[in-house]
Amino acid sequence: MTVDEIFSQLISHMVEGLMIHAQLSDYYGFLGMMGYQECHRYHYFTENKNYRNLMEYYISHYNKIPVENRIDNPDIIPESWYQYSRQDVNSSIRINSIQIGMDKWVEWEKKTKVFYEQMFLELTNLKEIAASVMLKKYIQDVDKELAEACQERLEASATDFNASNLVDDQNRIYKKYKKKLKEIKLC
Repeated sequence: MTVDEIFSQLISHMVEGLMIHAQLSDYYGFLGMMGYQECHRYHYFTENKNYRNLMEYYISHYNKIPVENRIDNPDIIPESWYQYSRQDVNSSIRINSIQIGMDKWVEWEKKTKVFYEQMFLELTNLKEIAASVMLKKYIQDVDKELAEACQERLEASATDFNASNLVDDQNRIYKKYKKKLKEIKLC
């Protein structure tokens, strides 16, 4: 694999991640779970910053614009939801959907960690040490986010996704991510 191919795949993967977090934010907003919505909104903005930084790194260090591969819609939001309003969602559907959303988040972060680690090895094998060191930051970021996603999933499953507990926890989660969003320096 060439450096160009590696960065093309990294950039494309990041764009897919942006789509996933944007859709998960809308997904949880539709379910009335403002804490989870804000969590994914935060991850969308931090990962957008990472995407921009990676693009700028490639352009300034390799003097090219990376080719973005075609990215399919991750379709996080079920097609059937578009015919309903938020008031149509009953407790059973809401709880099941929260579990599915968390599972998709964990699955994505696991996939991303493995992918970034593979690209790190590819860059190292090409003796592109500076680029691999730069990528190491993203590996650490995704490792932290994966641990967070797994913890959130574990806490929810510890109460069998009890609706009352999940709803009660939304205000705390919302405040946490609202504060973190204010701390992001996008420039």
